[in-house]
Amino acid sequence: MLKNGIIFGKFYPLHIGHVDFIQQASGFVENLYVVVCSDDDRDKKLFEESRMKKMPTVKDRLRFVEKTFKHQKNIKILHLAEDGIPFYPNGWKLWSERVQETLLKNNIKVDVIFTNETQDIENYKNNFLTLPSFENTFDKNLEIQMIDTNRNNFHISATEIRKNPYKNWFFIPKYVREFFVLKVAIIGSQHSGKTNLTHKLANYYNTTYVKEYKKEYVKEELQNNVDNLQYDDYSNIAYEHNRRIMDSVKNAEKLSFIDTDFYSLQSFSIFETGEKQPVVEDFIRHTNFDILLYIKKRADETNPGKFQDFEYDKILQNLLKENNQKYIELPHSSNKSLTENYIKSIQIINNYLESQET
Repeated sequence: MLKNGIIFGKFYPLHIGHVDFIQQASGFVENLYVVVCSDDDRDKKLFEESRMKKMPTVKDRLRFVEKTFKHQKNIKILHLAEDGIPFYPNGWKLWSERVQETLLKNNIKVDVIFTNETQDIENYKNNFLTLPSFENTFDKNLEIQMIDTNRNNFHISATEIRKNPYKNWFFIPKYVREFFVLKVAIIGSQHSGKTNLTHKLANYYNTTYVKEYKKEYVKEELQNNVDNLQYDDYSNIAYEHNRRIMDSVKNAEKLSFIDTDFYSLQSFSIFETGEKQPVVEDFIRHTNFDILLYIKKRADETNPGKFQDFEYDKILQNLLKENNQKYIELPHSSNKSLTENYIKSIQIINNYLESQET
């Protein structure tokens, strides 16, 4: 068995075809080095030409590969910054020198290069074999081995994933799916039907959901007495609610539904304590929900018994406006509108998914 093999790729993003290719190669060598190549200008252009909802950072891409192969100890991940090198197919000489620098830095000597691109064979030979001190980084009998040139097992490309991540969901590995999951938050005042709608939508899309943690916190920590909520309680609620959202995303199928977002939690803090909670404010700034469905109170529904809900809604609306947060309004629940909101929400979400797939 050969000792050290190497694979180069952008993995932008990693897909199941890459995974199969890497795992086939890993069986031929003691150590397989998977080199994730990045170039800020090129990567930005690829993103701008894609339909991805956000741009993966270099650390995201390294993490995709590291987490996918974390239990296969002979697969090791390296990063190669290609900034300043002319785009493929130019720049082979400078790129080869950059590769050698990385191998020297990590004290790696390569016996075999794996590729599924036939046009790269001569380029590898012509450029790596002529490097100064070639023998320090490559075996004198360096092999270039072709694997899966026809992509027989998974006929997919990173270009197709970038253009249609949700249509090509099957080809996205588990740890990469987390990056693409759409977070749908259902918000509104108490007794608005948001919890009911959250459960229904999660069932419809056969995916995960997050319960409103504030309710659970009040029940478990304050013996169901909401009047005992204090300023510092809101930071505890925010941290745990966020943790549960992250757990939900890890196991979601394209979508994760969240009952109550951080705007809502901040509105409760303002309404019940008279102050914004800075921890909650930080979550507002750094947490993105792809779709916000707002079951909104109507002014003509207010009466002395509903005054508190109406005041809460006013605070929530002001917060959303302050932050230029877009949302889609649904009518306040009644026996009729529960089903109307369910059907309308499905239409909204399906339209959103279709807009990402075209």
